This record gives sequence, structure tokens and C-alpha cells, in this order.
Amino acid sequence: MKHGGKWNDEWNDKIEELGLKSSAKIQFGDPFRGVLNSGSTSKGTDAVEQRAPRSDRFGSTEEEWEICLDMVDKRNQNWTYGKIANYLNMSGVRTKIGNKWNYFTARFVTLRTVRLLRKGRPDTF
Repeated sequence: MKHGGKWNDEWNDKIEELGLKSSAKIQFGDPFRGVLNSGSTSKGTDAVEQRAPRSDRFGSTEEEWEICLDMVDKRNQNWTYGKIANYLNMSGVRTKIGNKWNYFTARFVTLRTVRLLRKGRPDTF
């Protein structure tokens, strides 16, 4: 994309290697800045856990943890995060604060669950 009126070929090449669509291409700066530390990677594998575990997160009870595992299972079956959110809403499952699920919440909880499974689930969050 253009950066200061010029195409940023370096980042466009990196973006094309990742298989992103042209609408996802950047216009300015480094599109990957902070991604590894923010926990926002699409696979949830590169993120570094920066917060201490908390008991107020979804998944801290055994019932919620089972739902988290179900979310990961559905994602492994190629369900979209939006479809997972709709499934949870239709099942009557609410978020920790009682809201309906949406794409972003389903994505966040699913990716956090994947990270916890990879490093071993703690007794408390």
C-alpha cells in the first residue's frame, strides 16, 4: 500500500505471504507491531501472557471451562467465531457479566483457552 504517497512493497509482500486479502493490507507503518505481545494472533500461539491469572474470567468455574473446551472443539471443526457466538447465544450461555456473545468475545475466550491448554490449565484464573 502507499506510505507517504509510495507503495510499501516490503509490507505488501509480507501480507501476501500470510494470505491476507487486499482489503487487509496496510497503508501506514508496521501492521504486526505489538501483535505478539497483545495476544491478538489468529492462532493464539505466539502471544505472551502478560496478566496474572484471575478468577473473574470466563472459564474459571468447571462449568465454564467445559464451555471453553467446547468452543475450542468447535473452532477445530472450522466453525467461525461468529457461528460459535451464535451457538452459545442460542444455547442460553451468557458471558461472565451476563451479556450475549459476539464474534470478538468468542474469539478472545477461545484463543485464551488454547493458550491455557498449551501451557497447562491453572487451578484458578
